[in-house]
Amino acid sequence: MTNVLRRFSFAAVASLLMLTMVIAGSRVIAQDTGGSGGSGISLSPTRTELSVLPGANDEVVINVRNVTSDDIIARPVINDFVADDVTGDPRLLLEEVEESAASIRGFLSGLEDIRLTPGESVDVTVPVNVPENAFAGGYYGAIRYQAIPVGQAEQGDGQVSLTASVASLVLIEVPGDIEQKVIVDYVSGFLDDSQGSLFTKKPNFIGTAITNDGGSFVKPFGKISLSNMSGNEVFSYELNNLTPRGNVLPDSTRVFKDRLLNVETKTVNGEQETEEESPITWPGRYTISADVSYGNGGEIFSVTSSFWYVPAWLIVLLAVLVVVLFVGGFFLYRKHVTKSTKRRK
Repeated sequence: MTNVLRRFSFAAVASLLMLTMVIAGSRVIAQDTGGSGGSGISLSPTRTELSVLPGANDEVVINVRNVTSDDIIARPVINDFVADDVTGDPRLLLEEVEESAASIRGFLSGLEDIRLTPGESVDVTVPVNVPENAFAGGYYGAIRYQAIPVGQAEQGDGQVSLTASVASLVLIEVPGDIEQKVIVDYVSGFLDDSQGSLFTKKPNFIGTAITNDGGSFVKPFGKISLSNMSGNEVFSYELNNLTPRGNVLPDSTRVFKDRLLNVETKTVNGEQETEEESPITWPGRYTISADVSYGNGGEIFSVTSSFWYVPAWLIVLLAVLVVVLFVGGFFLYRKHVTKSTKRRK
């Protein structure tokens, strides 16, 4: 009986230590979430937003600059794009595809090639004409300029790579009876690009996923806060606090990720120094609260979630404590059995 218990105890201790090593070297992951620069041309602004009624007109003004040391032809192309569901960044659709229902191609006109000398810049005015029968909603696309060397353009070879082009995004809202439907999918802690509910290292981002199921663009905003186990707020920030605010395109999801850091500026010896410190100071359970709105702020979505921060050293310490208690209990049991056997004799 004693040999059996001894084998069992050694096996249990070995298994516990192996489990401890595995947990200490990893974290529990609940879910993995996974204008362009050009070499010869620059555009500004990188984004234009307009509101144009059906049958009305407006214009987009883009500054096009030759940043090379040679003469180029700036050749315009209108591309549709889709938004990355994680970052919200646009992904241009460069291949010949069926025109999107939200495309701006039918609204723009007057785009022509421009010859630019080195360092020369030109303001290009692009007329925007919205048809009278246009449906209310959001329309979007990109005006992309390719930088083609003059010699190549004169030979009729306009095939250039994306690295020699740059795009300016154009978002047009046609007012009217627009359905608005926004969903806050989740708010969660992240360690770099990994979303999780248990971390052995301090998470360094908070991500808020927002889906736009409506017919036009939305610019979400609101307050995100982090509280410790005692219910005290240790960190907070304003969601999408940009100028201008970032958009969530219709029928798309965007994850707004913000750094989980307290930033403090101090003056030391007459010079300003910036200190960054995580608001997560102790192991335990932390709760994220998000109050998100959009438009005129009439509707507020409140979402909460929690994660645990249990550092690897604490896991190892607890595992060692369990092993000590288990081994101690085993030897106390042996001592008790030995005394009982002696008494019977």
